[in-house]
Amino acid sequence: MSLHSKTDLAALPLCLVCGALFLCQPAQAVQGFQSGVQLCLRTVVPALFPFFVLCDLLLACRLPGRALRPLGRALGLQSPHAAAALLLSWFGGYAVCGRMTGRLWREGTLPARDAALLLMLGCCSSPGFVVGCVGGLLLGSVQAGVLLYALQLAANLLATEVCLPLLPKAESARTPTVPAPDARPSLPLALQSAADSCLHVCGCVVFFRMLGAVLALLLPQHALAEALLAACLEISAGCAAFASLGGGAALYGCCLCLSVLGVSVWMQLALLLQRAVPLRLLAVNRLVHIVLLQGLVWLLIRFVPGAVHAASTLPARVIPMQRLPLDAALVSLCFVCAALYKVRQNFYNG
Repeated sequence: MSLHSKTDLAALPLCLVCGALFLCQPAQAVQGFQSGVQLCLRTVVPALFPFFVLCDLLLACRLPGRALRPLGRALGLQSPHAAAALLLSWFGGYAVCGRMTGRLWREGTLPARDAALLLMLGCCSSPGFVVGCVGGLLLGSVQAGVLLYALQLAANLLATEVCLPLLPKAESARTPTVPAPDARPSLPLALQSAADSCLHVCGCVVFFRMLGAVLALLLPQHALAEALLAACLEISAGCAAFASLGGGAALYGCCLCLSVLGVSVWMQLALLLQRAVPLRLLAVNRLVHIVLLQGLVWLLIRFVPGAVHAASTLPARVIPMQRLPLDAALVSLCFVCAALYKVRQNFYNG
């Protein structure tokens, strides 16, 4: 029996179970679908679509690899396009990394060794998500978000260094599997390609949001169990679930999500890479990444004042109140002062 046949037999029961869960819990499935669509419209598409377009335009312009060649050589990248692709990946996140790696590999401009190295070095969460969402919104500290973003890149570098013996050997030039794009930048083609990639990513996000909403009913009603399930399925839902725990659990739980990435991200990478690079090596890399990121955060988070204690302890459904208007604040202050004066009078007269 071939490997593909075995994979099909293993996938069939999973498909049947997922279909049964969606049919048995339609309300939860709809709720997860709505949550996934809102996430895509508010966060995923605005964050990824401009970078996807930019990547295609830069590829058509033949990325400025000469200026970044020293950076590429320092990191062991031989391809003239790899260093620029790595910088775009650090700013655009794992989806941009997967898209750039797969595209360059299929065009024959990125050897297999450089492709695997680029994927391990560049697979990270974008600064907008880590600094703005995880740090600013979930942990209540932008400084903590900046530190987490820097440390995840440091963990990428260290974990890749550990996995260097596992890299494939350098290969000679090979025939590209797709024709190289026209050297002239084409905005319409870049927009079309970026839209297709965004649809792939959003499909994964919506499906695993639905699956997470249904599976949550089968688990014991425990916050930690729900957070672990969310982290295994989808990175943003996992970070939000751990942040609701508060304290150190929020901080280190978000670090776990940044390392594990979640099944949704792994499916997105598989779609974007299109078998350009095997994901087994990246899986080993992320296991090392978990240990390194947790250790780096434990060592350095103490230098960010109040970062651990700033993590939100509010339940997920609590909506924080906004600041009072100035007139209402003055009236409230006068009321409190009058109440304290009355209490003082009663105390001393008594």
